[in-house]
Amino acid sequence: MAENIQEKRKYPRLKSLHLLSYINKEQGVQKCGVSMARTLDISPAGVRVEVYQSINPDSEMEMEIAVEENIFSVQGRVIYTEETQNSNYIIGIKFDEVSPQLASHLT
Repeated sequence: MAENIQEKRKYPRLKSLHLLSYINKEQGVQKCGVSMARTLDISPAGVRVEVYQSINPDSEMEMEIAVEENIFSVQGRVIYTEETQNSNYIIGIKFDEVSPQLASHLT
């Protein structure tokens, strides 16, 4: 018997690769210079990103995401971090606010 699994997210994730630059802050202290990453999936409420250094959960992230020819500035908080087999890291970031401009470019 197949289970009926209901999507709990308010916004669907779009599997999409975009370039992203970020600054990682922990308790208001910047932990590194501007770094680059790529998105794995994105929604108006958050993004899953592949990075090359460990970032602690609850870190503040200031990001610029390139979608098509547009760059969107967003801020968020790291919800989870997991190490991959090739020693990269996948992080989930929840945006502080939903960006209507970003949302309109994700459909």
